[in-house]
Amino acid sequence: MNALIVGADRIEPIRQELERQADTLGIHRCLHWSGRTVGDTRRQVPDNTRLIVVICDRLNHQLLNSVRKQAGKLGVPVIYARHSLIEVRSKLRMLVTPA
Repeated sequence: MNALIVGADRIEPIRQELERQADTLGIHRCLHWSGRTVGDTRRQVPDNTRLIVVICDRLNHQLLNSVRKQAGKLGVPVIYARHSLIEVRSKLRMLVTPA
């Protein structure tokens, strides 16, 4: 299964965190859409996506809405965060161990 990171330019710390928790989340590969390419709003979320992480900094609303709709249709959880590894970690923890 894949994880999709949408937004941001430098995602290495977030990618490393997802890879660190890969066994728990069932993720084998991380994909990245920067949101800066003209056609990104028309891209389709792959069917084998298990998690979407949306980095809200510098992300246009069209892409955000497109990803949100596709995630809803696929039943994929979405994590929204600013470009902060600490925030992503805490939201991943809440996803793995729901209260």
